[in-house]
Amino acid sequence: MQNLLRILGQTSYEQRRREITVDGRRISVCVSEECWNALEDISLQEGVSLETLIANVARRCGRRSLSLELDLFAVSYYQTASLPSGGLRDVEPANLLPC
Repeated sequence: MQNLLRILGQTSYEQRRREITVDGRRISVCVSEECWNALEDISLQEGVSLETLIANVARRCGRRSLSLELDLFAVSYYQTASLPSGGLRDVEPANLLPC
C-alpha cells in the first residue's frame, strides 16, 4: 500500500487532448495522461484499437461527457478485473458502464 501511495504522489494528472474518429466524426477528448495509459492498456488486453474502444464507450453513453465516461470506464474495468471471482473473464467491456 505504501508503494501505491508513493506512486500516486508522483502522478501528475495533467490533462491531454486527443482527436478521435467515432462513427465517421472527429471528436476531441481530454482526459488525464493516466487515463490515456489505462485505456491503451485495456485496448491491448481486449485486442481492439483505442479508437474502437472509445467509440464503443461513446455509443453507450449518448450525450453525457465522454471524458467523464472514459474515466469511469477505466476505473470500472480495473475494479472488475480485481474481483476474486476472476473478474473480466465473462464480461464485455462495454457492459461495465452504467449507461
